[in-house]
Amino acid sequence: MRIQVFVSLLLALCGPLSLARNTVAADGRLHADGPELALSLDGGRVLRGADLVGVQLVFAGRYGQTQVEIVGFTEDETATGGPIPLYSLLLSGADQPPRNLCRPDSRGRHAGIALPDGEGGFTFTCTSGAEGKCVLMGYRPWESRDGIPMRDLHRACVHMLRADYGGDDHPTTRDGTSVDIFDRFGIQKSERADGMQFEAAWGTEGAVCVAHPRIAQNVSLARIAEDHPRLAGRLGPEHCSFERMQAEPRALLFNHSFPEAR
Repeated sequence: MRIQVFVSLLLALCGPLSLARNTVAADGRLHADGPELALSLDGGRVLRGADLVGVQLVFAGRYGQTQVEIVGFTEDETATGGPIPLYSLLLSGADQPPRNLCRPDSRGRHAGIALPDGEGGFTFTCTSGAEGKCVLMGYRPWESRDGIPMRDLHRACVHMLRADYGGDDHPTTRDGTSVDIFDRFGIQKSERADGMQFEAAWGTEGAVCVAHPRIAQNVSLARIAEDHPRLAGRLGPEHCSFERMQAEPRALLFNHSFPEAR
């Protein structure tokens, strides 16, 4: 689950931000500095990291107000490319008891990441979801590196984790399915397990080719061909391999998986 926050709307929707840990209220501007949130107060003080614990954001929507409170802060020191700030977020509504905004990830963390939009706003996404996992794997869409399209790599990674072959937000994977992920830039390198086979190459629009579907019970090559004509002639192991896709500029990411029999 994620909540979109735009700085241009923040003050109008939230009014004063309550800083519960200090039992004071203050007006301020919350914005993203990379993946780190910063609250600039009127007096010139800037709160970051653990100092944001207790800050409450109130969002007004069609069905009333929703409150998100930052109740914890840590950093993922193991993330590829360097530490990533993680926020524990508690969600509550007018008629609902407080609950975690994020489901637990594979490490049991209820953690959110602030994805900056490049204009000071941000999106909360969770480490348990594809967007958050791709960030922790090193595909940081806010970064700009010479010759490496980080935003495009992040999009390709999200499609890949979801087995969203058409890139149209129709995932066909299954929770807990193992995949081996690697890319042409060396951010992630192949660690293929015995028995895994090349599954697909991935770009910003979804799969560039598909050798075999990850979950045969969920989708077939024939169904992929029917639903996504752009992949015609790029389906099946004879048409889709890492060797073939190395020369395809649209192919940014690749993966292996265990082929399933129907």
